[in-house]
Amino acid sequence: MGQLLGFFYALFLILSSWGKSVKQILVMQTISFIFKGFHYYLLGGLSGFLTSIISAIRNLIFYKLKKSTVLSVIFILLYLIIGFVTYQDVFSLIPVLATIFYTIIINKNKENYLRWGLLITSFLWLIYNIYLLSYSGIIVQIINLFSSVLAMIKLDKRK
Repeated sequence: MGQLLGFFYALFLILSSWGKSVKQILVMQTISFIFKGFHYYLLGGLSGFLTSIISAIRNLIFYKLKKSTVLSVIFILLYLIIGFVTYQDVFSLIPVLATIFYTIIINKNKENYLRWGLLITSFLWLIYNIYLLSYSGIIVQIINLFSSVLAMIKLDKRK
């Protein structure tokens, strides 16, 4: 069941890299994060579960409200707490690192920044997926890395 949820997370994550507006990107990512969270929970990845669910909440708040440094700091503090509470080894810190980095990027409110952030965090999540043996996660992150590069070439070259 966990691997199956991973394919739904994959679908929405790939769709997010092709969003033409910040809001489209955030909506697709939010849906992806919910599937991703439960996917990691079922695979025993507690830090991946918690950071994904908090990221879905973060995206919903950033979708509705104007992004702010104060909100970003609050979420970064939450991620640090998650990292402290769920620490098992260096791999359990990867979701925390990825979400902190992306929280900083998301505050920029520019599509090309979000795509760059997605590219970098996809690499980090790929490592975490290999660690958890999340086959759907490995596949999606590899596809997402290529999809993000293609989207950046196609959508960001005009700017």
